[in-house]
Amino acid sequence: MKHNEERKRRFRYYTLNFSGHKARTTIVTMMLAVAAFAVITGILSVQLITGGGQKSIAGRILHSISGHSLGTMLSQELPMYAASAPAAKAAEASPYPKGIASMLLYVFTDLDTSNPLTLLGYQIPGMAVADFKLLTPDPEYDTPPTDHEFGELPPNLNPKPREKVDPVKSDKPQVYVYHTHNRESFLPDIGKTLADQAYDDKKNIEQAGKWLLAELENGGTPGMQTTTDYWQFPYPEAYDFSRPTVEKVLQEQKELKLIYDIHRDSGERDVTTRKVNGEDYAAVYWIIGGGNPSYPKNAEVATKLDGYMKKMYPGLSRGVWSRPYNANFDTRYNQDLNPNMVLIEIGGPFNTLAEVERTSKAIAKVTAAYLKELQDAESNAKVQGVPTEK
Repeated sequence: MKHNEERKRRFRYYTLNFSGHKARTTIVTMMLAVAAFAVITGILSVQLITGGGQKSIAGRILHSISGHSLGTMLSQELPMYAASAPAAKAAEASPYPKGIASMLLYVFTDLDTSNPLTLLGYQIPGMAVADFKLLTPDPEYDTPPTDHEFGELPPNLNPKPREKVDPVKSDKPQVYVYHTHNRESFLPDIGKTLADQAYDDKKNIEQAGKWLLAELENGGTPGMQTTTDYWQFPYPEAYDFSRPTVEKVLQEQKELKLIYDIHRDSGERDVTTRKVNGEDYAAVYWIIGGGNPSYPKNAEVATKLDGYMKKMYPGLSRGVWSRPYNANFDTRYNQDLNPNMVLIEIGGPFNTLAEVERTSKAIAKVTAAYLKELQDAESNAKVQGVPTEK
């Protein structure tokens, strides 16, 4: 009996021999893998810290990983999860590449295997336009916004920024206007004839913001505008330059109810012009960018503004259009910074500043009507003791 107890107490031990070729190879491989992971993580971190846009690999990785991505991966492996998971809403359906392999391909190449437009949009002019989706179905809203195409750039379009301009603002502004593509201009007013030359550093879309805010001020609604020059190539990357400005304004101005990034479309005159009360106006597109958590609220705000314009200026609006994540550039349009942000495109290269002025003042009246709705809702909520959403 004693002999058996002694046998049970014996310890077993193993000797690991790292002198062998396979063991050394394994250790070196593991160390190299750890080092590579550390280097890649460091590079991605630097990109994020230095403000790399969504086109950077780090930006695309963060942009691709979401609750939808996790749900997609889980549903591929767990049939019961796929059966019980709630169906995505129409506006949120298929917002990211499906499958791990497809997602990795998108992260490193911008190509989505489920959407051929991500490839064709690079090679065939005009294909990327089809990436816009209409959120306000209407027989009149049949033409999506048009992407800009550049030929040989005239001398006044040198990307070197002009002197920074201080913000134009009033006390406790409720509406903030800025212009990511601030040099977008109008051919009749700058003496040019080719659409790809409709850019100017003085007579440009910034005028629309000034007219809009002046009209609001006349009605008692304070606003502010920044006219910093963000002229940058590649053209879509200007959003990376305007983003810090918007972040700073949002931190400083807590009373803002609406934020407009005002642009000019690139369509032909028959598309970008509307007759209202016998006068020519520059048509309006309301643009919502996908790929950001504020998308549903952004779309709701734009749809309400579009509704007011339909009533007050029938035919002037070309509808609310969204551009999903898979377009060829950063489609957030900085709208992830605030749920009350809308991108507006006024007119096209063949419109005149006089037509843009009429439209800008019309947008101001539409804006005032929307803000009054918000004010009435807040007043009713206070009377009823209900907390209001900001």
